[in-house]
Amino acid sequence: MREILDIQKMAFRENAVRYDDPDITQLTDTLDDLLERVRGHIVLKAVADSVIVGSVKGMQIGNRCRISNLIVHPDHWNRGIGRRLMASIEDEFDADVFELVTGYKDEKNISLYGKLGYRITEGYFEKVTENLYFIHMSKPVRNSERLP
Repeated sequence: MREILDIQKMAFRENAVRYDDPDITQLTDTLDDLLERVRGHIVLKAVADSVIVGSVKGMQIGNRCRISNLIVHPDHWNRGIGRRLMASIEDEFDADVFELVTGYKDEKNISLYGKLGYRITEGYFEKVTENLYFIHMSKPVRNSERLP
């Protein structure tokens, strides 16, 4: 998990600048914080040349799956790793709806999630700090997508 924490801190540095907040959780997390946050989740990692380069986690509650903390090492951005991690985490769950949140200024994330079928939940924005609002996005799963 140490490698995932290190990637998380690298991946979210840009967000700290974007939201003018050097104290965002992903940058201040300790290893213990991360271990607590992943409790009860399925955590997947992406590996390239025997090195972890990305991660994502998910948790199912009822018929809904909440996906969070999609991270990719900055040296590996724009190579399809995030897309593959998202597909893999979705495959782990038998959910009717997948949900996630992202910052309202995270245009790359919003674009990626949109290409993967996620849509902004109508009228659902969440104020996190003075400078940060989360956009909630969801993706319903059609029953035909689950057939073997």
